[in-house]
Amino acid sequence: MTQIQDGMVSKKLRTAGIFIILSLLVQAFSLVWNHPLAFVAFLFLGGLLLFIGLGMYVWSLLFPVPQPAASSSKSDAQD
Repeated sequence: MTQIQDGMVSKKLRTAGIFIILSLLVQAFSLVWNHPLAFVAFLFLGGLLLFIGLGMYVWSLLFPVPQPAASSSKSDAQD
């Protein structure tokens, strides 16, 4: 059961990491882009992706996936 839980947590952490990497790519691209909208892309799009990634990271660490109750089915089978 812990392997399933570890798999779900690692999947959430991987998704959070993808959002953070995307935000860094957007922010790096907006630093190279010489246009007034580059600031908007840096601040809003990059910031939003970073906020989503960090939020998912913290959420996955604070609230892990609950384990299913398999112990009750074992006790029912023995009776």
